[in-house]
Amino acid sequence: MLHNPTLTQPVDYASPASPAETGLSPDGLQNVQRLFEQMIADGLHPGAQLVVLRHGRPALNLACGTANERGRRPVTPATPYLVFSCTKPFTAACIHLLAERGQLDYDAPIAAYWPAFGCKGKESATVRHALLHQAGIPMRGMAAQLPLWPFWPLITRSVANLPAEFAPGTQTAYHTVNFGWILGEVVRRVSGQPVHTFLEQNFLAPLGLRHTSMKLTPALRRAAAGVYWGHAEQRAAARVFNIPAIRGAVIPAASLHSTACDLAVFYQMLINGGQYAGRPYLSPQTIQAATSLHYEGYDATIRHTLRWAMGFSLGGASPNAESGAQTFGERSTVRTFGHPGQGTCITWADPEASLVVAFTCNRLQESKTTRQRWKSLADAIWNCL
Repeated sequence: MLHNPTLTQPVDYASPASPAETGLSPDGLQNVQRLFEQMIADGLHPGAQLVVLRHGRPALNLACGTANERGRRPVTPATPYLVFSCTKPFTAACIHLLAERGQLDYDAPIAAYWPAFGCKGKESATVRHALLHQAGIPMRGMAAQLPLWPFWPLITRSVANLPAEFAPGTQTAYHTVNFGWILGEVVRRVSGQPVHTFLEQNFLAPLGLRHTSMKLTPALRRAAAGVYWGHAEQRAAARVFNIPAIRGAVIPAASLHSTACDLAVFYQMLINGGQYAGRPYLSPQTIQAATSLHYEGYDATIRHTLRWAMGFSLGGASPNAESGAQTFGERSTVRTFGHPGQGTCITWADPEASLVVAFTCNRLQESKTTRQRWKSLADAIWNCL
């Protein structure tokens, strides 16, 4: 059940809840904090944030280490991090809001809203296909498009002209950045606003997320944590996102800057049936549909079995899943939803457990280490119940 009508007040980070109020084990919470601090001591990342909410109350709100590798600026709860693909659920929320308003249809062709997209094998690609990474253009053109990322008209024109790699709807393959260009342009064409503006006006500002933006503002830039690589596998990604023009671009699949506190509020709104502090954002029915299982099977980009909702990844044991793939923890289920971000950050929520977890950090690790980092924290948090 997603809706909990008793949660009518905003999350009060100034008043941490006691273990008795959250129903979480004091020893378990201490173990989570030790693990969190040990990761920094071991050099997995210079600094990090971790927020755990239970029943809408902060059980943990940790900020430790430094925002840069040289150790000159301590991390605080207000330090924004680039959260990479944790951006995708925010873009998806804009699509879900437009669908709820009757302004778009999940099963309409993308070309119904963006006519130029309907070419070269993409004519049948729907909005639902894009949300489920089935639109047919998961990776094609990414390297060549990189110089275009800061220029919305140029990058969207390039994406519209891409030939399909497979017939839409016939495969699932994680659309690393094209997810955002497709859905962001649909938001722009349907709403008349750039996606980052629509997100700000309909979600970020009314939710009070003062340290969050899809477009890096000068204030956020000054406060933001650096981006570093901890393995050669991630060197190129770190270099790309340290280019000032890229770091400041609107990339609706990967450019959100936020804090663990702000990320947790967004997910608290979702598990509270779309309401937060007495204001509705999305209906419980919309959230139920958005976070339910829509695909379970092989993902040709990630190269193992995944569970996808519409803009969210889902938890729980999946047949034939790669060992250690349960990044939301062994006790997560198909009702646990969230999204990881490129070797660093992860946010997830479980409505049945009334649990929200947001983790940010600033050093990209290779795939195995990254999954271990996420999973060990998630398992320790589940063990607090």
